[in-house]
Amino acid sequence: MDDRKKRIDDLLKNSQETRVSLDTLLENFGEKLYSRTNEIGGEYKAKADFEDINQYKAFLLDITESNATIGKIEEKNRRFKELEDAINSKEHEERDRAREMNGVYRRLGKALLNNSKYSDFTSLFKEQADALKAKLESLETRIGELDKKEGGNVFTWIGKSAQGLVLKSFLSKAQENQEQLYHNVGERFGNRDLVSSDDDVAMIHAELDVLRSFSQTTQDEIAVLKDEKRIISASFGLDGNPQKQIQSVKNHIIHVKEALGVLYKNFGAQASGIMDEQINPERRYFIDTIVTVEDGEVIGRAVRLTQALADNEKAISKLRASLAIDEEKSKIEKYQKSIEDKKKRIDELESAIKDLEESTSDCEEYIKELEKQL
Repeated sequence: MDDRKKRIDDLLKNSQETRVSLDTLLENFGEKLYSRTNEIGGEYKAKADFEDINQYKAFLLDITESNATIGKIEEKNRRFKELEDAINSKEHEERDRAREMNGVYRRLGKALLNNSKYSDFTSLFKEQADALKAKLESLETRIGELDKKEGGNVFTWIGKSAQGLVLKSFLSKAQENQEQLYHNVGERFGNRDLVSSDDDVAMIHAELDVLRSFSQTTQDEIAVLKDEKRIISASFGLDGNPQKQIQSVKNHIIHVKEALGVLYKNFGAQASGIMDEQINPERRYFIDTIVTVEDGEVIGRAVRLTQALADNEKAISKLRASLAIDEEKSKIEKYQKSIEDKKKRIDELESAIKDLEESTSDCEEYIKELEKQL
């Protein structure tokens, strides 16, 4: 590989690193200078009514407000999750209480059917309750008798087992129907007045009142939590996704910071005196007012880095020109060789043509001599 090409690559790499260093230096310097504009009227006396400074302050305010917006969204999202957890916990509590109340309803229904004081209410269910009780007793008796049977062959044993499974299935179904009847009786009686206050029915009814009171309180709390959750969900917007909102605001902050970085870099370049554009006197006076003696080191580094970039560019330009000249010379050599080859070919062709013309002339002379003999 040509050493000049390697040198160009090295210079390009060095220029890239130098450019990064210079941009970082100018951005930091520009940011420091802009921060001093907030002190105008104190240590720095110059007028600071410039468009870029107003833009700088607007960008800072935008970033502050955007961060505050993110904070609000995060707080709402945290509260939203708290509400979800609280609602799930209370709904789970309600499901457990509902199962407990179902058990209390069954106990209440059974106590009502076994207490003659409440026969006026239970008379509608008495016939069904007696029928189920008789059916259960009959099935239990038949299963008991079947279990006592002994002897017989394998077919008898298979038949006995199948019959036992059928009877136990009927028994299980009858027990479920009885439990459901108890539940229905207890649930329908739940809001009625008690006949007595010192029996099993009264005790179970009091237990049921406590559970229903707890349940109503929990349901009211769930309704309040769901209302708050609905309000927060609506505030998240159409997509209802706070993470998307947060990311959108973060992306906005990134764009603002990029624009702010351009301001910093340009201001740093102006203050360092390395910009090509003309700066009006008012702007120059303002910059001179806020730049301090301590900034001299930064300005010197900026100038040196800028000069290094210019030197690299000049060196790269010379090396590329040198390579281009060599490439053109190489092309010229190629073209000249091609011309010489083609000229040589032309000479050979002209010689061949001359030979052919001489041969043609000889043929014509010979023809003339032959014609004389005719």
